[in-house]
Amino acid sequence: MADPYDPNDEEIFKKEYDDYQLSAVDKRSINEIRKKIKEKGYQDLDQIKRHLEFLENKCNELRMILQSEKKVGGVNWELERQIEEIKALYFDLEKIRKETIKK
Repeated sequence: MADPYDPNDEEIFKKEYDDYQLSAVDKRSINEIRKKIKEKGYQDLDQIKRHLEFLENKCNELRMILQSEKKVGGVNWELERQIEEIKALYFDLEKIRKETIKK
């Protein structure tokens, strides 16, 4: 495991640890989902399911990246915050899905 404080491990650390950020496309998609939830714009159950799947996949992807960063000694609070934000959106949208099914 690379030691981020050891100058000899600097190259190894740079290769293994990348302070990951969501892509601009993913940020836009997440913001659109948030906006649609806020505006109560979800009517189509298939769209809700697709967006739930997107959020779940993105959250799982970010968790894997976070685990990799932790293995090499990295701490990425922004990534942890993004995971929590995506999980909250997922649960909000899941609630809408359940309400849509009841109609």
